Amino acid sequence: MPEIILSVNAGSSSVKISAYKSEESKDRPIQLAEAVISGLTAPPALLKYTRGSKKIHDEKLEGINSQEDAFRYILDHLVNDEGLPEMAKIEDIHFTCHRVVHGGGYDKSQVINQETYQRIEGLSDLAPL
Repeated sequence: MPEIILSVNAGSSSVKISAYKSEESKDRPIQLAEAVISGLTAPPALLKYTRGSKKIHDEKLEGINSQEDAFRYILDHLVNDEGLPEMAKIEDIHFTCHRVVHGGGYDKSQVINQETYQRIEGLSDLAPL
């Protein structure tokens, strides 16, 4: 059974999410889809979505005004995409990773626990998002 991984990059004006599946028999995860909502600071918000040969380019979205709105929209879009049976429900997502601008001296990926969260949170003045 493949494990689904979401890679999230929320910036000041956009949110980008890539969905991957990881299988024991493969050396690297396989990208399933990529979605970007841009224009959060200069509306209208625009959706760009790619899954295999399915492409959406600059679809105008109403009611998307924040990174949280964009994240929720993309997540719903992925789960409701019939071409992604691996992600038929949110519970199918096994791991989520997020890029941070300033990681407090960490030089590799970290599991977010209370200690790592507090360390990164202490640097939030440098990069609030």
